[in-house]
Amino acid sequence: MRFPGLVLFCLALFCLTLCISRTGYAATYCVSNSTELQQALTAAAASVADDEIRIRQGTYIHTASFLYNSQNTAIISISGGYFTVDADLCGGKSGDARTTVLDGNNTRQIMLIGMPFAVEGAWGRVLVSNLTFQNGVGGEFGRGGGLNIQTNLSLFMEYWLDNLIVRNNSGFFAGGVELSVNNGLVRVVNSLFENNSAPTTAFGHLAVGIARSDAGNGSGAIIANSTFVNGTCAGSGGRGCGVGIKICSGVRADVINSLFWNNAISDANLEGCPAELGNGSVFFSHSRIPTLSGNLTPNATSPYTEIPGFVNAAGGNFRLRNDSFYINKGLGVPPHYAGNTNSYDVHGGIRTNLGVMEVGALENQTMYADGFE
Repeated sequence: MRFPGLVLFCLALFCLTLCISRTGYAATYCVSNSTELQQALTAAAASVADDEIRIRQGTYIHTASFLYNSQNTAIISISGGYFTVDADLCGGKSGDARTTVLDGNNTRQIMLIGMPFAVEGAWGRVLVSNLTFQNGVGGEFGRGGGLNIQTNLSLFMEYWLDNLIVRNNSGFFAGGVELSVNNGLVRVVNSLFENNSAPTTAFGHLAVGIARSDAGNGSGAIIANSTFVNGTCAGSGGRGCGVGIKICSGVRADVINSLFWNNAISDANLEGCPAELGNGSVFFSHSRIPTLSGNLTPNATSPYTEIPGFVNAAGGNFRLRNDSFYINKGLGVPPHYAGNTNSYDVHGGIRTNLGVMEVGALENQTMYADGFE
């Protein structure tokens, strides 16, 4: 056989194609291992239509970073938790983000998503959901050891991160997740960030940068129903080790129903842009953010300062105890672009166990309506 490599590649692509359905998206890929996942990302990046990648439950460790690098703008959905139902390999789905793990093996960035060559004037969305990103390493200058999504074009882009666990990742900047967009909306909802680090710079967990936004209701960034704990970093330039938000004039960022705890230097660093671009505005609502840095002063509604009361923070259990102050203290109806957040928490438990949302990524699941066990 003269071309064994080509034949093997064609066979692999044929097997992957067998798992494509044509319902809802132009193509829906069901993947069961790291090779299939990268093949699906490559195929979706070449597509001009909307595509979905469904990842079956398990742990995925690739020999290189998972890469989606597209010249097109469309909707790409990457979601985990799938399992077999009635011979359909991805016929069922768990809402527990722990069931599907993308692991960097402490050697590489886990996933990079970009549209650097996309056509101007288009619109697109990246949806990443129901996954765990762990043990990613950004390397010397790698931003976002767990996940990096960026585009510098003027087209409007949305990044939706829903129901994620991001833990034990490190990067040169933004150890957990880096999200950068010139014109767009960034949404991080129902997610748990724990023990992420930026050893030489800042923002252990998450960095969000938005130059402008054409999103409705003036919302450029929204962080809702999420928990950020144990972030570490060098703190370069006085910046902290929790979350970094950098937004320019006309862009609004909202932090809602979220818990920040034990992040070094500051829990949130809020920055504007150079004078020619101006500064955006930040609003906190029903959240615990006791330490801040940066040059933006936020507006606060129902700010909380009480200790979270996690079940076992030292052991990595960040669910709220029965006596936690934050039970039933969430904002009842999240605003624009924060919908679909009240069905399940990041571990797949009922999101509104007592009829009102808790603050943070995890709902208390043990209390009865009368408050007794």
